[in-house]
Amino acid sequence: MKTKNLLLSVVMLFGLSSCGTLFTSSNQYITLKGEPNAKVYDKAKLLGETDADGEASVKLKKSLYSKKLTIKKEGFKNEEVKVDALFNPISVINLTNVIAWAVDLGTGKCCKYDESDIVFSMEKK
Repeated sequence: MKTKNLLLSVVMLFGLSSCGTLFTSSNQYITLKGEPNAKVYDKAKLLGETDADGEASVKLKKSLYSKKLTIKKEGFKNEEVKVDALFNPISVINLTNVIAWAVDLGTGKCCKYDESDIVFSMEKK
């Protein structure tokens, strides 16, 4: 009986889980390189600030859609950088499991951001 319950639990775990959920994170780190001490925003939310070397690593929640990040620094014009969302090939393992596809689409794990390193430049006002 215990073996049967264990087997049933394992089948349900993998049968009702999606590949994106099992094998990928819902967040992705993006490294930005450019002007030192510049602040990085996703809409109004501050994600981070570049260090003295002009580098920042920010954590973005994965999404089905591309994002525009705004970089601000006093004395400089705001700079916008686009982070493109692409299909995550690991999701193909879902095959015909509609529930797994729904989970991956709902969590955004069926996508990933195209670039993990973005170089930007800012223009003085």
